[in-house]
This record gives sequence, C-alpha cells and structure tokens, in this order.
Amino acid sequence: QTEEGTQPGAPDVDTMSVALFDCTSAYDTTTAEYSAVVREEAARATRTVYASVFFGENYLACGSSSGSLSVFNLDDVLREQRGSGGGTSSPDPSPRPSLVVPDAHRGAVYSVIAYTVQGSEMLCSAGEDGRSVLWRASDLIAAANAKATRSERTVAVTPAGEFKNPQESKARGALGPVPETTALAVDPTRGTLLSAAGDGVCYGWDLGEGRDAPAMRLRGHNDLLHCVAARVGANQAVTGSEDGTARIHDLRSETCSHVIDVWRAKEGKSGGHGSGAWVGCVALDKAENWAAMGCGGGCITMWSFAAGACASRMPTAAPPQALRLTGQHVMAAGAEPAVYRWNLAGEQISRQPCTPKSVFTLDLQPQRKIHAVGGTSGSVDIFSELGTRVTTLRCL
Repeated sequence: QTEEGTQPGAPDVDTMSVALFDCTSAYDTTTAEYSAVVREEAARATRTVYASVFFGENYLACGSSSGSLSVFNLDDVLREQRGSGGGTSSPDPSPRPSLVVPDAHRGAVYSVIAYTVQGSEMLCSAGEDGRSVLWRASDLIAAANAKATRSERTVAVTPAGEFKNPQESKARGALGPVPETTALAVDPTRGTLLSAAGDGVCYGWDLGEGRDAPAMRLRGHNDLLHCVAARVGANQAVTGSEDGTARIHDLRSETCSHVIDVWRAKEGKSGGHGSGAWVGCVALDKAENWAAMGCGGGCITMWSFAAGACASRMPTAAPPQALRLTGQHVMAAGAEPAVYRWNLAGEQISRQPCTPKSVFTLDLQPQRKIHAVGGTSGSVDIFSELGTRVTTLRCL
C-alpha cells in the first residue's frame, strides 16, 4: 500500500463511480434509446415461438408472441454456423432471421402452415387477432434474399389476402369480440382453409373465391379449439378442444361423426363430454389411417380410423403441446425441455433434450432430414435425423 492507504494502480473513487453507476455510458446513447434497448431485452426474454413451418427448399418461417413473422434461410444459417466453428465471442450467438415481417398480426401468432394451390406455394399465418393472413412464398423468399444489412431485415411484405373470424351478434345490435385463431389446416383438393377458433367453431374458408364469410362452420365443441387436422382423402377434419374431446367432422355435410373422450378413450368411453383434460394437439400420418391426439392429462391417444376406436395410449411426463407422425414413429413435445419418439405400439424410442423449456411447435423437413423445435425464450432448435442439435435460432 502507498502512504495514502490505497492499492497501487487502483482507479480513484470518481472513476469507479462512473463505471458502476452510469448505466447509459455503455450504450453511448440517449435515455429514450437506452429505455428501448431495455424493453427489447425484456421482450426477448419472454418471447415464445408458437408456430414454425418449413417451405421452399431452404426456408423456415416462425410465428411468435411478438406478432412478427421470422423467416430463416437455412443455407445462410448453416454457412454462418460453419464459419463460426461452433463458437463465438458474442453473448448471444444464435443466428438471426434473414427476414422479419413486423406486425404480421396484432398479438401472438399461433399457427403458420404452408400449402400449394394451383401450382403456387403459399403460407398462411393466424393468431390472437382472429385473422388468417395469406402470404406468397415467392414474396417472402425474395425479401429474405434481398441484399440487406442486418439492421434492415425488418421488411413490410404485402399479404396476398386474409380472412377474419366472424363476430357473434349480441343484444341491441352489439357485436362480441373477434375470436382468436389457434390452429390452421388446409384441404387442397377442396380448396378449403380450416381455422380452429376460440369460440369453439372451426371455420372453413374458400381459398378460390376469397369470400369474406366462411363457407362452412364445424360446430359441436363446448369450449375453445386448440387444434385441427384435415383428413383429405375422406373429406373429414379432426378438431381438439379445451372441453376434453376430439371430434371427427364430415366436411360435406358439416356434421360430426365421432366424439372422442381422448383421456378415457382406451377404457371404451368415447362419447358425450370430455373428462376435463383438454386436447391440445392432433396429427395424422401420411396415409391418413392414424390420428395421434395429445391430452392435457398427460397422454397421447392413438386413434385408428379403420377400427373407429382407440388403439393405444402413451403416458407422457408433461402435457403434450406439439405432435408429428413420421412413418412408424410418433414425435411429441410439451411442457418440458425434451422431444420424445414412440412407435405406434406405444414403446418409447428416444428422448432429446432441447433449448425451449416448454415446446409449442414441431415441424419436419424430409428433404434435408431435419426438424425444428420451438417454444419459450424465442428459440428454435434445429435437429438432424440422428438427433444431433445442429443450431439454435432466435426469433425476433
């Protein structure tokens, strides 16, 4: 120590005060800009990815709680990952989207799907505002490939069209709120877009005519819908609801042919009202012979269309929130940081840890043999066919 009792080379008190307490000095900006940075960091920490879909040959679109649509060029993502050697000095090394469509929806985006109609690939997104917005895949790809700097990746892309869920008529001419859209499915042979809504109705929209009013209404549930899947070859749709039941609808007559209590179906009780455990997700196999239905009680029920009955039930560690049927396997994830695979007999094949603490979306890319797993923290893991995590994307 020196005569003054301080450590040699130590900064004086005034210098330490600036370093410790001047919060804006690190950003070299105004108070308003610093506040915006803090708000964005807080929003990023609570952002949730509810929907993802592969489209084109090399692209992934994700919808999140921010209301934006993030588009990733997978070639750029993998090139960036190889260039960094898997390591970086950045505090957040996750690849950023090639394109962000801001305010695609007013509120969270709950579903994004891709489909082909009349030879043109389209995307449809839907969410909290009750709108189902149509996007041309070619427009999104062109915007994503534009020579833009990282700060210019937020681009306004013009939608190709949209549908809006109808409002319920109330007394004295009043209108109720627009019900949110929680899930989407397409029947390309009929040219029908199915939107599962928060008022318990599944609306069918004619993609050819583009009318403002829905072409069909599939009713019967007593509570909001969580999921819908189109069984194209049989002109049917399968819906799952908060009321604990799944229903199989005939699209031609708009009637319900089966009511399934997903939680108790293995016991032979498949009619009437549900047991209280909601049906959060549903998926069909490619041949449309099987339906997998995820139940909030902690199970996945396999339904055989040929037998018209439950074939097996697989217990899960947490309520499943996303499902896919891949060949002879069932892939599922939910309210835990893991993705599971079972065979159709109900035997567990594998368990993959993932970044999101709660998973809301799964999608497969058969050409590249990869799959995307998205959920909380605004993150989307990309896994290879062998279960290796290739990279983790961050949605804006």
